[in-house]
Amino acid sequence: MPFNKRSTLKKVFSIGALSTVLFSTLFTGNESAKAVTNSPVAINEVAWMGTTGSYNNEWMELKNSTSQDVSLTGWKLKAKDGTPAINLSGTIKGGSYFLLERSTDDAVVGVKADQIYTGALGNSAEALELYDANGSLVDTVSSWYAGDNNTKATMERVSAVDSGDVSTNWKTATAAYDGGYGTPKQANSTGTTQGTVHHLNHVSNADGAINVYFNKTALPQFAYDGNEANWSINLEDQLVNRISQATSSIDVATYELNLPKIVNTLMDKASQGVQVRVVADAKDVDPNDTENRYGIHRLNLEKLIRGKDLVVGTADDAHVLGDSAMFVEEDATLRAKYGLPATFDDFPVQTVKIGSGNQTGHLLVDAERKADGTYYSPGDQMHNKFMIIDGKWVWTGTWNFTETGTYGTDEDMNQDLLNGNQNQTVEINSVDLASIYKTEFQEMYGSSAAAPNPTNAKFHSRKTDNTAHQVNVNGTLVEVYFSPGDGALNRITNAVKNEAQHRAYFEIFAFSDQTLVNELKYKWEGSYNDMEGTRTGFDMKGLFDPSFWNQWWSASVDMTQRTASQTSVDNPNTRWNTPAPVYAGKESRKLHAKTMIIDPNTSSDPMVVVGSTNWSSNGDATNDENMLLIHSDKIANQFLQEFYARYQVAGGQVPSQEAFIQ
Repeated sequence: MPFNKRSTLKKVFSIGALSTVLFSTLFTGNESAKAVTNSPVAINEVAWMGTTGSYNNEWMELKNSTSQDVSLTGWKLKAKDGTPAINLSGTIKGGSYFLLERSTDDAVVGVKADQIYTGALGNSAEALELYDANGSLVDTVSSWYAGDNNTKATMERVSAVDSGDVSTNWKTATAAYDGGYGTPKQANSTGTTQGTVHHLNHVSNADGAINVYFNKTALPQFAYDGNEANWSINLEDQLVNRISQATSSIDVATYELNLPKIVNTLMDKASQGVQVRVVADAKDVDPNDTENRYGIHRLNLEKLIRGKDLVVGTADDAHVLGDSAMFVEEDATLRAKYGLPATFDDFPVQTVKIGSGNQTGHLLVDAERKADGTYYSPGDQMHNKFMIIDGKWVWTGTWNFTETGTYGTDEDMNQDLLNGNQNQTVEINSVDLASIYKTEFQEMYGSSAAAPNPTNAKFHSRKTDNTAHQVNVNGTLVEVYFSPGDGALNRITNAVKNEAQHRAYFEIFAFSDQTLVNELKYKWEGSYNDMEGTRTGFDMKGLFDPSFWNQWWSASVDMTQRTASQTSVDNPNTRWNTPAPVYAGKESRKLHAKTMIIDPNTSSDPMVVVGSTNWSSNGDATNDENMLLIHSDKIANQFLQEFYARYQVAGGQVPSQEAFIQ
């Protein structure tokens, strides 16, 4: 599907009408004497120092904090000394940004300006004022409170316009872009005390619907007509909304669970008679875990097992099985914090053999049992993060149901700031796909009934390849592979080798599979051999989580001709003759994706690889994982919008909108 300029008409509110609604009670006396509060549009970022390309490449950004489009015709942005003085025009979309570049659209490389202006900003003693179409002053910045002329880091707003013209509203940008540090037409790197503006553009509840959600920014200027991605989405809220609609059953496969709204909503549904079944990962206790995340995971599982009445064995209980046995978290302070009884004798004390040794405690979660009744070690991971709702909705992706995966910290969660790991999720309304996932779930659960069967349960390498791998979802081919045993990595490798014709872009947390590396190398430079090959014209771009960027086993070392600090005969590097444009991610926390986009924006067979599977031996041959290949130009385009945003932040070059259209 070729790219078309967006022509979809949206309702555009004139600022006169909007200000009547928002500001009618705010003005007394001389309205232009001070900035009004709760302005829909405010000054959001200022590159008063220019860019690394030139000190003349100044730019400014406005932000619309409402959900409605706002016409800027008649608005003015000007410096108090008279230069620059900009008569604004055009429209700023709901929840979006308006980029003003000085003199030329090349001031910010790769990002299209919404308006070009003339006139230089001073590097000191400067002040900006923003006036609406009625001539009312709606925002003031009376000093350069932040920004760095040496590093060319912009000044970013971190609080609402109505909190006053003070230095604490502004911070120096920390995210890299082509011109230094800043976030042109993206969410600010320093966060906002007002909460994240969520861009929920397209969600369907129809049979065959495929909804994709990104918890970080995207670049919607690269969207097909009417195909803007859902970005800066609170994944917890979105999943809670879907769980709330359940009427009969919810099956949960969770690596970790510590989000209160999800836990409470599952408890609510169980109390309403909805069957809630859970398979969960059991973990080795980490003595360095100062936050006791595993303990919190077990506390939340106990809440589900007890139900709203806190009594084990009643009708409102969820049923939970682990890949290894789990004991009650006994910390009295934590139990009180999570609303659990101080005593837990209803889980009897047991001494059980787990792996090679005996452990004693109040057994909370039963698990897959060996033939002799003992338990497997928790060393292998049940790494899935999927839900099956009412036998028709499948929710899956890279996102763990955790605070760090969503918000980052308690403080950020309380302010709805999405400073957690970068993640992507997909929900698909398909009875056929849900049936495939249910087969996988029940193989681990050991039962098709409400209660699990530990003696029939099979996790990890004990599982078999017992599901179909293709399903038609309302005309879209969707492939599904579970690990271990289904050949997930082999399928990605074959897709690169046999199906990718033009380009492959990827974001990956952990990537060590040498066969996949070699196929990408052959596409890139026509040779499998170390330090041989000539560029073929195949387009490849990639991002790696920075924590693994310099590991000897990481594909990033092969692709960039670097020498890692360690080597191994088990995984020799095959260095590329021509370094590829791949980068370490520069996210607020982890770059947690496991995603490849093949042939987006082409007439080939655009597809997206997404799921929980890292491209490693653990991800393919040890852990319980799931992976989708979605053959859809629209879905590929949505992932491309998010990829370009991550790539730009990391320092990569994205095309201009005009080049992309061509």
